[in-house]
Amino acid sequence: MQPDGPYRFTEVMGACQVGRAWSALDGQGRPALVVVLDGAAAADQRWREAFANAVNALAQAADGHRYLAADFYAAHPWAAYPPEESGVPHRLFQTLGMDYRPVAGGTPPPPAPVQPVSASPQPVSASPQPVSAAPQPVSASPLPTSAPPQPVSVPPQPTSGPPQLPWVPQPWAVTPQPVSGAPLSPAAEPTPGSSPPYDTFSAPGRRITPVEPPRRNRTGLWVAMVVLAAVVAGGAGVFAGTTLGDDGAAPGPAPSTSPTLAPFEANQFSLNKAKFEGDLAPLAEPWLSRMGGCAADTEVGGPKRPADEKRHVFCRYGGLSLHFGLYDVRSTKDAARAYRQQLNLAGGSLAPGLREATRTTGGVSGAAGSYVEYAFKGDDGRTICGVWWDRDDGLGALYLETLCEAGVGGNWDALRDLWRRTS
Repeated sequence: MQPDGPYRFTEVMGACQVGRAWSALDGQGRPALVVVLDGAAAADQRWREAFANAVNALAQAADGHRYLAADFYAAHPWAAYPPEESGVPHRLFQTLGMDYRPVAGGTPPPPAPVQPVSASPQPVSASPQPVSAAPQPVSASPLPTSAPPQPVSVPPQPTSGPPQLPWVPQPWAVTPQPVSGAPLSPAAEPTPGSSPPYDTFSAPGRRITPVEPPRRNRTGLWVAMVVLAAVVAGGAGVFAGTTLGDDGAAPGPAPSTSPTLAPFEANQFSLNKAKFEGDLAPLAEPWLSRMGGCAADTEVGGPKRPADEKRHVFCRYGGLSLHFGLYDVRSTKDAARAYRQQLNLAGGSLAPGLREATRTTGGVSGAAGSYVEYAFKGDDGRTICGVWWDRDDGLGALYLETLCEAGVGGNWDALRDLWRRTS
């Protein structure tokens, strides 16, 4: 069944879990590409708002896509584009966290049921920006749109300066060069057939005749070595005798600490490890010896758990807030990621240098997952920069946030480097 609207739909170009793209003709017979939200998502107000927000964000981006017409209040919200904008559906639905695929033959499968989002949507107040590698700020006025509901549970606290990152050995090494003193000049090296250099000790005249030193008697040296060995052995025996227990048995081996961790970091590792289990454990593993102040939502004084999360652990690292969230089902985690992708589209003017959301692999684990940079205004009006990371092999996600200026001085490369070394 074709959606209602001013366009006559001729062929399905592609589909995903929440919508389709159609080849269509307008009232004057001119071709167009129409992207439609349908299925269960069309009946969910939060998905309708997310769709409208994504369309408007792409329209405002410098390298985005302006639509010819749109109706976000229709039974099936839609947006029409010029027919040559064939990449719009993929980019639009990817922004919503969905997997859009072109359809061969024009007959798509019916849309899959969509899990409703459990919380009310959050407004996005900033004007959308391009999602290319180096977005530039634009002067368009902000759009009063809203995004899928994934509230950030604990806003980062202001800090006085950028977090101090631990020193990490670089993967390259400098090949040592031999040090041989000042180089010899060619005149100092004899060549075959030439006379040897002048020797002052062979010159005519009086010189001191070398005298062979007397041979030393090595017997005394051997005696001294034997005596020294006896003394050392005796001392070791005395030390061993003082470490025995009352029953004469030697004590068991002393507990050993990890050779790679100093005592403080080893203690942090032990304290933090007890707070993570299941799908959160792989995400937290690279952080265990670095972060501090970790608290779970089930603890007294712990963070408030977001409505869409099953478990939440909050930690600190320098000026960063680390949020580890566990979700009940994959669709809920996808919706939480889609919210950050909305912030990614709208945050370019707030935090220049923000990059487009992407699929990648963890820098340490090598696990496949989704990486999203985003920015938004905090309650005090200051801009917060964040990085979202979730692995495909679990229902957990990590999102780290800090004040863009006070936390990292607006340096996205610093956040990317930290993520790369802890993912």
